[in-house]
Amino acid sequence: MAEKKQEVVVVSTKPVEKEKPEEKKMTLDEYMNKYSGKQSFKNAKVFLVLAVLSIGVIIAALLTMVVLRLFDFHQVAGYIGIGVAVIVFIAAYVVPVVKVSKLKPFMVDVNQKNAAVAKRYNRKLRGEIADRMIELATETEVRDWYSEGAIGRLAIARHSGNDKKLKLALSELYNGEIKKKAGNIIRDYAVRVGITTGISQSEKLDTLFVATFELNLIKKLIYLYGYRPSDARLLRIYAAVLRNSLIAYGVSSVSQGVAVSLVNTVGGALESIPLLGAAVGAAIGSATQAIVNGSMTVVIGYQTLRYLAKDYHLQDILDEIEVEDEPEETAMDEVKKEIMTNVKQAKKSRHKVAA
Repeated sequence: MAEKKQEVVVVSTKPVEKEKPEEKKMTLDEYMNKYSGKQSFKNAKVFLVLAVLSIGVIIAALLTMVVLRLFDFHQVAGYIGIGVAVIVFIAAYVVPVVKVSKLKPFMVDVNQKNAAVAKRYNRKLRGEIADRMIELATETEVRDWYSEGAIGRLAIARHSGNDKKLKLALSELYNGEIKKKAGNIIRDYAVRVGITTGISQSEKLDTLFVATFELNLIKKLIYLYGYRPSDARLLRIYAAVLRNSLIAYGVSSVSQGVAVSLVNTVGGALESIPLLGAAVGAAIGSATQAIVNGSMTVVIGYQTLRYLAKDYHLQDILDEIEVEDEPEETAMDEVKKEIMTNVKQAKKSRHKVAA
């Protein structure tokens, strides 16, 4: 009898790979419904200017009070105080506010008419951010902000003109070393605010320290990222600085009241060592001011980071959306190019005739 051949069935243990469904891209209408109109509001720039001016008025008033106290002490000290106060006002208020205002925000609040313009603008801004980071990497003061590898990837992407590589390099930088560096900067400023306000024991100086340190913290974080939040978001940040300054004044007054109460209580209980009551009261008052003011600085620092990250995320989403230029915008661009070309040719012809 012929032997029957046994069929061997090989069962593969390798999991069957399922075809991944294509991710559905967000449409412009979906983006507008979800995000547009939530990043800004009418007259945000006006309120932003008012908030900045209010902070400036508070700082100027506090510096004036300090100078007047110096005049009470000695006339020469008062005149020296005026010079120092002007320098402090410029360095601690004018410089950070002006530097922040000069940086550009991403355009993320769009509609059907300006979506294409926003995409081109954001692409150009990404390039400017990369160029600025490359330039800053050579400066001694901020050389440790970005690693050589990150700067190298940015430089290669800019040289090749590859926008996708540039976006990838920027995203890796923001989610990695810049995020870590920003956290270190926030902690550093929070510690400074805590120490100075804990030592000062003065409502006026506490308010001055909180306002100026937080303004410079915001400036440093925004410069680290290379762009600023939108006007509406920046308004919220500066409004928080204004609020924190007023809270610092109140905390200083309350903590001093607590210190006096403790001095009376502990000093009366320990009549043999009355200085112990004063020491305990002063320590608790200083610690309260340091912790509250330092904590507020941490909050405002991370608020700034959240706004920066949000705007970058939104421009990244917008960049993936396919939009078409409006016919009138395309026509206007073509007309502008043609006019500029004709103007240049006319200038060349005029120079040739003059020669």
